[in-house]
Amino acid sequence: MKMKKFAALAAATIMTVSAVAATSAFSVFATAENTNRIVITDEVADKTYVAYQIFDQTSATNAIDWASDVDDTHFIEALKSDMTLGSKFDNASTAADVAKIISDKTNWTDEDTAAFAKVAATFVYTNGGITAEYSEGKYTLNVTNAGYYLIIDETNNTNKDNANSAYILNVSGKTDVTPKVGQPTLTKEIKHNENGDNGWGVVGDNQIGDDVEFRITTTIPSEVQYYDTYTYTIHDQLSEGFDLPDNAECFFYDKNGTKLTSVTFTPVINKNQTDNSFVIQFNIKDLLAQNPDIAKIETYYSAKLNGNAKVADKATNSTDNNPNTAYLTYSNNPKDESDKEDGRTPDSKVYDWTFTLAGKKEDDKGNALAGAKFQLKRDNKVISLYKIDDNNFRIATAKEIADGDKIVDTIVTVADGIFNIKGIDDTVEYTLEEIEAPADYNKAAPTKIKLSTGYKQNTDGTTDGTTFNYLQISQDDNSGVDGNGVTVVNRKGSELPSTGGIGTQIFYGVGGAIVVGAGVLLITKKRAKKD
Repeated sequence: MKMKKFAALAAATIMTVSAVAATSAFSVFATAENTNRIVITDEVADKTYVAYQIFDQTSATNAIDWASDVDDTHFIEALKSDMTLGSKFDNASTAADVAKIISDKTNWTDEDTAAFAKVAATFVYTNGGITAEYSEGKYTLNVTNAGYYLIIDETNNTNKDNANSAYILNVSGKTDVTPKVGQPTLTKEIKHNENGDNGWGVVGDNQIGDDVEFRITTTIPSEVQYYDTYTYTIHDQLSEGFDLPDNAECFFYDKNGTKLTSVTFTPVINKNQTDNSFVIQFNIKDLLAQNPDIAKIETYYSAKLNGNAKVADKATNSTDNNPNTAYLTYSNNPKDESDKEDGRTPDSKVYDWTFTLAGKKEDDKGNALAGAKFQLKRDNKVISLYKIDDNNFRIATAKEIADGDKIVDTIVTVADGIFNIKGIDDTVEYTLEEIEAPADYNKAAPTKIKLSTGYKQNTDGTTDGTTFNYLQISQDDNSGVDGNGVTVVNRKGSELPSTGGIGTQIFYGVGGAIVVGAGVLLITKKRAKKD
């Protein structure tokens, strides 16, 4: 009878406390030592699974008993005092009593199994565990005796993108089990204004002073249910070309992508000014308490592109960009009840670009001209510039404009006629307007300018944001040409004033004087005749 009860126990408890499900049950325990084994299917080759025996059943005639060295008295006391298990073990005093309770399918739940395994883990270590052997995607536990075992994933996953399995309860035999070890994921994206589609990806481009938008998407593994505490933290490393953000906003979604509006959460940004980074931590168990359907979190923030940003000077194959890197640290050991986050996702990196407008002022014979005065405009507004030196200027930030030092709104060309404006965006129309020509030269007409770029593509068709393949510039309504330079030409010669200008007033004035003079002459002649 006791053997039949234990067979029922085996059938009832071949389950995963850590999302592991056994595939078979046995009506009797085999006594041959070479058949006492448990096989775990896991493709990760560097894990450590250790089996600890709870109940012993060495032959078909033996009664269910505690495994050697299990502190049964304190074990049962711990079961009786466990809050999850409640009063289920109040009348238990033997291994057979405990086996009967946990094999009662009517009154025993998955939560009870998880709690039982957690208590058992405290009392089995004195047994001396049996470590699994790995071969071709399978871990084999060659256990010594037939019986009921607690399998613990004792892998050191510190600073790895891997997680430990929660406790596994299983019966010895030719049993295959598959642990489902879940890990969160993180993807960082930057908003791109290319072609006006405002798409999200790995590459963006902006004008210095712009607020650049970022999105970080993180997922929540279903195995969180086996943890007492579960947190994860976004670590975001910005390049020195960005100001740290002041706030962020989070949105929550279920596994089908439906936005969940019932979750209340205000992300807190903890800044590190020393290395220009910040972190945002999430208590996932608290969030799931608000809504258990949360499967994905989207975190949005903006960071201003500042005067320290790297600027692409070359027209092709430049790598002067502003990278930003994010990763996630997370709880990855369900038996660890602390707030340690030993798991770490791979880095997710995006790249922001800003560009240079290379200008030259010359006459129609190709000679450089000094003394020309220009303004750069966007949407008919003059853009303030930070003067680096006589030839080089950069789009000024709001802070620099407020300080006023080295801020100009007009470029004056020097002897070589060369001027560079750094920090402009692509796909944006700028106007380069000459407000004063060199002496003896006519002013050039305003020039409309727009840059366009193309980025390196990976073999799988995705964009490699580290390098752009080409940069083109279009002037006025002309099609783009390779490069980022524009030449503004002045020509000598008299330029007649236009109708309605000061010149017509001169002509009218001179004409009026002639008419008046003719009238005076006519009157004088008539008087002379009378005399």
